[in-house]
Amino acid sequence: MDLIDTTTELGRSVMAVSKRFDNISFGGYIQPQFQYIQTKGAKSYAGGDFLPDVNNRFMLRRGRFRFDYLHRDKSGFPEVQLVFQFDGSERGVFIRDFFLRLFEDKHKLFALTIGMFARPFSYELNLSSAERESPERGRMSQILMRTERDLGVMVSFEPRVKDHPLRYLKIDAGLFNGPGLSAPADYDSHKDFIMRVGLKPYPISKNLKFSVGTSYLIGGILETYKYVYHLTGTPAGKAFTADSSAANIGHIVPRKYYGADAQLKLKTKAGYSEIRAEYMFGKQTAFANSSETPSALPADAAGALYYRKFN
Repeated sequence: MDLIDTTTELGRSVMAVSKRFDNISFGGYIQPQFQYIQTKGAKSYAGGDFLPDVNNRFMLRRGRFRFDYLHRDKSGFPEVQLVFQFDGSERGVFIRDFFLRLFEDKHKLFALTIGMFARPFSYELNLSSAERESPERGRMSQILMRTERDLGVMVSFEPRVKDHPLRYLKIDAGLFNGPGLSAPADYDSHKDFIMRVGLKPYPISKNLKFSVGTSYLIGGILETYKYVYHLTGTPAGKAFTADSSAANIGHIVPRKYYGADAQLKLKTKAGYSEIRAEYMFGKQTAFANSSETPSALPADAAGALYYRKFN
């Protein structure tokens, strides 16, 4: 307590430093684990496969460190935000967020974000690990948008004045490379357009809040070979059929996602209870043996693109 006693010289200096740097914050967490499995060399969906002669291991599932800088105007409204977050483990250090956000100051309605950040699609994809029940997102999010982030630019509409008539409305829309962090760089010139319109938690009553949102993504993968497989109906049932037109070369095989989500949060004496629902559907372009968004273009003619429906 002596450090914040402003009647002392030490207390006054600490308070001056605190006020000067109160717009800077640090945070993070670490998730160490021990794994044991019956079969040596077993495959693992997330966390990496076991080596051929290994059936137990210590590892770091993830370790996050985040730096935030937020500059406010004299009225306390945000003007500039800078975020840097990385994930570290025994497998290396990887950037997760690195973006700059500029807030429109006149009407306090808009913001511009540029850099690497979470795509504005779905509720779970943008729900931080500090809020989720599990550090990992659902399997659907990991397959469609591995690592959740991408490089791009986004415009947001979100009133920051408390009594604004649209203060519960938030709209995010942006252009992104497409591959996200699953690829070291963008492998084609085609960009993804992603948009989400959401109603922020709205108080239905004193202890009950409701929120809802809808999302849309339109993108695609460059076809470097002539074969594209589509799922079609045949006399024997649904099967993949090849489109081998030479005109496919240089064509963009589309990715189209649609999403809807809703959340209901109840406050009681025991704490908060929340129920969330989310649904995604659309068409995904990937390879024959995986529905994940490709991390690279096909290396040869055998790596044809497959166009699938999903929900």
